[in-house]
Amino acid sequence: MIKPFVERRCFMMVDLRKKLVIVILVFCLPSVNAQDACSTGLCRCSYRTAICGNANLTYIPKFPRRIRTINFKNNYLPHIDSTTFLNISNTIRIIELRHNSIQSIDENVFQNLSNVHFLDLSDNRIKLFNISTFLPIKYLRVLFLGNNKISTIVAGVIKSLMSITINNNNLDDLPNFCDHQSSFPILKKLTLQGNHIDNFFPENLNCMDKLEYLNLNENGIVSLKTDYFHSFRSLTWLSINSQGSPDPLIIQDRAFNNSKILTLILSINMLSTDHLNEHAFDGCDNLRKLDLSKNDFVQNEEKLNVALAPLKSLKSLYLNECGLRNIPNVVAKYLHRLNYLYIGVNRIKSWPDNFFEKNIDLQDLNVADNIIQTITNKMLPKMLTERLKIIALGNNPFVCNCELVWLIQWIHREPDKFFEYPKGYSCLNITEKICLNNTGLFISVTTVTCFFIFVIFIMSVIYKYIWHIKYHIYMLRYRPRQLLDIAEKHFVYDVFVAYCVEDRDWVRDNLVPIMEDGENIKLCIHERNFQVGRFIMDNIVQHMENSRKVLVVLSNDFARSKWCQFEMSLAQKLVIDMSIESIVVVLLENIATVNMSKSLNALLKTTTYISWDDEGEEDVFWHKIKTSLKRPYQL
Repeated sequence: MIKPFVERRCFMMVDLRKKLVIVILVFCLPSVNAQDACSTGLCRCSYRTAICGNANLTYIPKFPRRIRTINFKNNYLPHIDSTTFLNISNTIRIIELRHNSIQSIDENVFQNLSNVHFLDLSDNRIKLFNISTFLPIKYLRVLFLGNNKISTIVAGVIKSLMSITINNNNLDDLPNFCDHQSSFPILKKLTLQGNHIDNFFPENLNCMDKLEYLNLNENGIVSLKTDYFHSFRSLTWLSINSQGSPDPLIIQDRAFNNSKILTLILSINMLSTDHLNEHAFDGCDNLRKLDLSKNDFVQNEEKLNVALAPLKSLKSLYLNECGLRNIPNVVAKYLHRLNYLYIGVNRIKSWPDNFFEKNIDLQDLNVADNIIQTITNKMLPKMLTERLKIIALGNNPFVCNCELVWLIQWIHREPDKFFEYPKGYSCLNITEKICLNNTGLFISVTTVTCFFIFVIFIMSVIYKYIWHIKYHIYMLRYRPRQLLDIAEKHFVYDVFVAYCVEDRDWVRDNLVPIMEDGENIKLCIHERNFQVGRFIMDNIVQHMENSRKVLVVLSNDFARSKWCQFEMSLAQKLVIDMSIESIVVVLLENIATVNMSKSLNALLKTTTYISWDDEGEEDVFWHKIKTSLKRPYQL
């Protein structure tokens, strides 16, 4: 094994082929180990970090004082003794020694490493964890000892430690970290996953007043008794599963009687309603997340409803792979604050209409991999579908009938909401047209349609000419009276602007500022000047008669609007009756043939219009409009 050293040395070279022994005294060359590992290329170094992984080193070399982090994984340090850290300065903060085949650690080896905050000894062969060995590291915050062979823990105290991981070791019993005093007085996170612990004794841990996170997964814990977690003052996150254990976990009443617990994970425990007391969660008033996935609640689902009823603050509920035939009624009755509900991989066929009516915060719903054949729009009402951000419906045996049309339309409309779409989703080709052609009522519908076809024809004719009818009614109502000469008539507005709603931005941003602000021409704009509460037609007739001229802002949207057609026809009649001076037409765009009515065609042929789309002639355009709208004495 190569050991680090810094002394000067000499060496000799032997040439046996020439039968000559040549001894060369090299004049006191320094050893490579006397230089730092960064300058010699043993490690890759950045400003603060040295990475010496996979270098087949059997010692820890020297590093520059600027280095704060040493990554020394995948080398070979079977035994850590007093010489291992000789080359490491007290400025180091992080040391990673994973995969170094470490079997033992001598006492007092960390004397010069008091400033280390993070120490990773995972994936080695350590059998004994002597807590006192790490006591000289005064500022140690995080310690990883996972994937070793630790079977024995020797008591001691590390006052600075906040997180320790001892997962996947050989512990047969829950370590007593409260022997005489707390081994870790400010510890917040403890991971004991993957050991052989079969009994939980709360008195071995509850002295840790700061403990927030406790992971006991993949052990063999067989029972949790009443008030086991009641004395944990700061515990917010708790996970216990017995994956690999031959015995189911038994949970007694009020086992988790602690209002501090926010997250509780009890998946993969072979739990059934026979093993879960119906008052097991009493006292968990503030629980936010509960995971009961991969248990067995096939029998006595009502008992599960009773057990979950006290958890009114719950936001996330996981019941995947639990053999459920129904969504627990407690969801609709009491768990109204749920954001996430996961009940996939069960035997659920359906649920009642408006079941989720009171779950106003629900955003994520997973009912994938069940045996649902159909979903109606009452099972997932509109308020819920709009609120959901993610929904999983895949791998259900939907019957592709017309009851699913609404659902397929929703999927096509918002595919991003559907988890893993289109994987696992069937019936995506169903449309309303297919349903109509294949329904048994098709013949009846056809017969009724034929019966009413004449009525529909008559109604369509009336509908087509309804505006003409209304127009003539209003024209009769407003027959021209004996009018004064236009020159003597008092007009409220200079110009009535006839335009459609779609063109109001052009009117507001272009026409109004230039005409009113720039030329002092008073415009009548219906959005601004019409009297609220009066009939639209009355407003149009009154304000057009009170205007000297009418400016028609013509576009395809104008041509399609019945109200705009009425305004144009009224303006033409008022010109003929000499109630107004003239009509000025502004053409914003070419009118499509399909939108060209007879009256509009006549207007364009008999009236010189001003075109907006003439490139580079905007000044000419506005000059023409100003000239057309001004009174003669203003020109």
